Amino acid sequence: MILDIQITLEQDFVLTRQYSQILPAEDIKNHIQELNLPEMIIEKESLIGLSIKAESHGCEEMKNKLLPVISSCIGLPEDRFVIETTDNSCSIICEGIVSVNISESGANAPEVYESFNNISEKVGWSEFKELCHEILQVSPQIKRNGIYKSFLFQNYLISVDDGYGLSTALDDFKELIEDLELFSFNTKQAVVEIRLSSKSEPDSMTIPEAIEALYNDEESGKLVCLDISEYLEKSKHNELKTFLTKLVALEESYIFFFRIPFLELEAFNGIRKVLADVLYIRAISVQPFNNDELKECAYRALKQAGYSADDIVWDVFFSRLCEEKSDGRFYGIQSVMKVVYEMLWLKAKSDSENTAVKENGADNKHIIQNDILELSPTFNKKTKDGFDALSELIGMEKIAERIKEIVAQVKIAIENKTMERPCLHMRFAGAPGTGKTTVARILGQIFRENGILRNGYFFEYSARDLCGEYIGQTAPKTSAICRDAYGSVLFIDEAYALYQGDDRNSDYGREALTTLVSEMENHRDDMVVVMAGYKDDMNKLMEGNAGLRSRMPFLLEFESYDRKQLYDIFMSFVEKHFKFDEEFSKAAMDYFDSLSKEYMQSAEFANARFVRNLYERCWSKAAMRTSMSGNQLITLRKEDFLAASGEKEFSEKLAIKTRIGF
Repeated sequence: MILDIQITLEQDFVLTRQYSQILPAEDIKNHIQELNLPEMIIEKESLIGLSIKAESHGCEEMKNKLLPVISSCIGLPEDRFVIETTDNSCSIICEGIVSVNISESGANAPEVYESFNNISEKVGWSEFKELCHEILQVSPQIKRNGIYKSFLFQNYLISVDDGYGLSTALDDFKELIEDLELFSFNTKQAVVEIRLSSKSEPDSMTIPEAIEALYNDEESGKLVCLDISEYLEKSKHNELKTFLTKLVALEESYIFFFRIPFLELEAFNGIRKVLADVLYIRAISVQPFNNDELKECAYRALKQAGYSADDIVWDVFFSRLCEEKSDGRFYGIQSVMKVVYEMLWLKAKSDSENTAVKENGADNKHIIQNDILELSPTFNKKTKDGFDALSELIGMEKIAERIKEIVAQVKIAIENKTMERPCLHMRFAGAPGTGKTTVARILGQIFRENGILRNGYFFEYSARDLCGEYIGQTAPKTSAICRDAYGSVLFIDEAYALYQGDDRNSDYGREALTTLVSEMENHRDDMVVVMAGYKDDMNKLMEGNAGLRSRMPFLLEFESYDRKQLYDIFMSFVEKHFKFDEEFSKAAMDYFDSLSKEYMQSAEFANARFVRNLYERCWSKAAMRTSMSGNQLITLRKEDFLAASGEKEFSEKLAIKTRIGF
């Protein structure tokens, strides 16, 4: 028969052995493995216990095999252990040190509560789920043997970014512990979250304030989550340790969680050791959600609201998520829920404007792509293929030809399995406003249409978005950004900020660059990284990492626009949205012909961005003029252009005419 074996060590006993060469749980595991038990599987293991399945003729036989092992590892004679037996179980107990429960598989299975089911169904949070499952499994032994301190003296370090459901997880944990009867919670306020800060602020507490609040709290029995992010720096570790020593006396009155942002493993283990010097710590790391997990969160939210969606709806959804992430401030589930609520609003708006839906009167709770196109301003409706879209861009003839060559080269390599597929990461060098971002966005579409990328989404970040606020945060942040962009284009503007070749360069920038290079190599066939900036700055950036230049073999140089091209871009904006008279276009041509050469060659000239700003100022003037006249139709006139171009930011850029005489 298959037996379940639960071995639980008292925390106080484990702490007495914390400096031993091998910890008790590890020692017991090694000795049990030497027994070569049939069909043995170690299901769970921790510093205070083991959960094992193994085959045996019965509990008594297994007890006879395990008792000598436990006795030897603990260092006590066998007569110090109390043996308790029932029809289908057997216990080996040494009070205050260890308890071993042996039972027929399933005979002593703990009751599974709704609170545990809620935790099991969470998206992500795998380590948290494992912890909760372990507590569920061990709880019967804790209650049977009255060793509640083995649970109460556990504290938890959780590494998770904002917006990934920490508050919900804390509530779920509280519900589980309450169901398992391991801790008696306060009925008024069971869960408290506190952000620790070095200075007193409305939404935080200083360490002295937190100590005073906890010690003077007449209503204990709470789960307290302390955000210690500000104390990750080594210079503040002693201050943090002093605070932790004050918490030791409160461990039976509170369950403590310590929250930090998601960090790389080395930094995470570093802060765990700081806490573990004072308290017994269980560590939990929550990975930022990938795209599939974010989609699952949105899908569940729509389903809960009673809605369904076409598959192509998710293309618009992900396009919006790309926009949400582009400023480097994405808040996980929180941001996803914001987008879902917008989807539901746009669906309701679409139905309110649909005559057939209004006449029918029936609820239409199935979302189609046309219902939510407003959700993402940058969503490419793909009314034309990528190369056609590229050919319509003014002044991009050389760039378009180069991209066609690259696509042809890659397609041949894909079809011929004996050839190595070229690395596709690129450098876009040029002044601001020369179309680098626009081309990179179209590049994703072209690569998807030609079978080079599976998604073709466009993720835009600046260099500073890759860097974290704390030591150990940069690498996982950069990795998460890359992970989102698998199968797509990752565009990094002002990339030179990662390395400037002098003392201004930050360690965070170097760390981001190192992580990025690793991701570029490991996913060279499933991600295209495009770094953009001035040519000289891009050359300097290549010096920041020895392997960077070789991993970015393609250099596309974007030339600044000449006066005729600037005029053509301006008129393309106008013709797309407005009517205009001939004098308007003549005034525009004269204006661009008069732009000074010095300004057009200066670092501050923004090319097409400058043109767009002037265009928007022109129709703003026209809108004001027509609204004052009561006319609803806007026709751009010469006076609108002269009024806009006459403003200081545009007029001072004109060539200065040489005056004769004094």
